[in-house]
Amino acid sequence: MAGQEKPGFQVDRESLLKTLQRVQSVVDRKNTIPILSHILVEAVGNEVIFSATDLEVGVRVKIPARVLQSGKVALPAKSLYEIVRELTSESQVKVQIFENFWVEILSGKSVFKLVGQDSDEFPQLPQIDQSKSVKLTSGQFAEMIDHTIFAVSSDQTRYDLSGVFLEQLKAKSKSYLRMVATDGHRLSMMDQEIEGMTDGILQSGVILPRKGLTELRRILAEEDFFFLSLQENNAVFWSPTQQFQLFMRLLDGEFPDYTPVIPQNNDKRVVVRREQLLNSLKRISVLSMEHSRSVKFQFHDGKLQLFSSNPKLGEAKEDVDIDYQGEAVEIGFNAGYFIDILNALDDQENIVMELTDTLSPSVVKGIKFDGSLNIVMPMQLGSDQV
Repeated sequence: MAGQEKPGFQVDRESLLKTLQRVQSVVDRKNTIPILSHILVEAVGNEVIFSATDLEVGVRVKIPARVLQSGKVALPAKSLYEIVRELTSESQVKVQIFENFWVEILSGKSVFKLVGQDSDEFPQLPQIDQSKSVKLTSGQFAEMIDHTIFAVSSDQTRYDLSGVFLEQLKAKSKSYLRMVATDGHRLSMMDQEIEGMTDGILQSGVILPRKGLTELRRILAEEDFFFLSLQENNAVFWSPTQQFQLFMRLLDGEFPDYTPVIPQNNDKRVVVRREQLLNSLKRISVLSMEHSRSVKFQFHDGKLQLFSSNPKLGEAKEDVDIDYQGEAVEIGFNAGYFIDILNALDDQENIVMELTDTLSPSVVKGIKFDGSLNIVMPMQLGSDQV
């Protein structure tokens, strides 16, 4: 019929831009499968649904809009985002879908014609099943991510260590969530009590991919709580209104039994100001060996001496005040590992180190116990070390 609206929608530019910023971070930039560089745009009812995936992580965002007529199309994510970003602030954006997947974008005096792809080629994301889900507090979960994700292995051959292990535990009639990450040289772990959590989907534990948790961490501040369910080998996170949904494919393999690694009898306790040790390590590690970032820690009564050496650059040393009484101990550590831990413990004024000897793993935690625990393996100090 003449004058009939084409499929499409009208929405304010700020809402559209915020949505595209969220979605396009998931888009596959490798272009191995062309459709994965696109965003699926669906106009239906009184909202527009934007979806993106790289087959490991997927996102679906819904925003209110004036739908002209229902329709859907896959649009190139980068071009769409850049167009909307450059439009005049506070403007309205009208999007219409034409034959052969051409799309017209109108805003003010600007007109863009963008070629899309058939929406049927876009991978289907799972639908949410609310029957088996866990309600989680955003602040707690964000804290758990911050205290563990830095320890995830970057070794592509260790697939079982390339994510964060999440499991439900019970102790004294209370339910806890535990998050653990390790690369074989260090381990970071955090427990959080979850009120009202019943036995269910996380008792066996799952391995969540680093990229998925990174994406989730970006948006957790926007909601007080969210929901988690497991569907079709995916972990699905969604907001109470379901306007934001995040999917991450669970990693195959079995997370190694980490409990034997946790030291139980470290008899030397050191207390040190977190910020002082952090800044000292940043300075000292400038002259450490680039590949190992090895720094020698020498513990004495009331004093920690830090040493680094690099035959090509020179050497450095610095003294740090500590609370420690006992025999002298000398241990080599990767400074980068310690810096990661100290950054994660940013709400702690003082931290505790529990040691045994030169060859045994050490424990690092906040003096005010917050449920987090870090274990660092020592390094053998070569002849190039001070």
